[in-house]
Amino acid sequence: MAIALSGSPKDFIYGGSRLMLKLLQKIMGGNNTSQNIDRQIGKATIEITKNTVQFDSDVYQFRNVTGFGVCPVQTLRVPLSWIWFSFIFGIWGTMNSSLNSDEKTGAMLFLAFGIVSLAFNKFWPPKYGLKLYLNSGSPLPIFITRDIQGLKGVVSVLYNFMESHEEGHYVVYSTDRSIKIEGSVGGNFIGRNAMGDVINKI
Repeated sequence: MAIALSGSPKDFIYGGSRLMLKLLQKIMGGNNTSQNIDRQIGKATIEITKNTVQFDSDVYQFRNVTGFGVCPVQTLRVPLSWIWFSFIFGIWGTMNSSLNSDEKTGAMLFLAFGIVSLAFNKFWPPKYGLKLYLNSGSPLPIFITRDIQGLKGVVSVLYNFMESHEEGHYVVYSTDRSIKIEGSVGGNFIGRNAMGDVINKI
């Protein structure tokens, strides 16, 4: 959507306001990406053996699981181009002497939006997920967390379990803030604590 620079400053402010409204609607609506067809799951307890994978009321045969992986999850972000637009539009409006007080207030709101959006993008932590790959295709379960170190540790343990021929039993505890795994294979307790450290016990 283009904004014409011709016309009065008031028309410019109005056109910019309409554009900003459309941008906010797009942010809140999200994008229609392939990740949206996957099944995102928050807090969960996942039990894994050589026979089954179970969480909530779902049970999958372990032989139908083709892998586990770290998957980036679409996180709300304000595009940098929109932030630049807000800064340029806001600075132009506040420095334009031909605008009245109400129009300058509107321009200052654009400037404030740019500042808040920049801080939001910088400090809002990204999310990741433990993705369960199935040979039956999508939708694929993704267990959401912000604990990337713990997530990598869980995937490492599960990879070794899939590669082994020994029986075992693991439980993955996944929340928005942390993810950890506990269990045993071949009589040995193997797990990772909340800090991502490997724990082995005989």
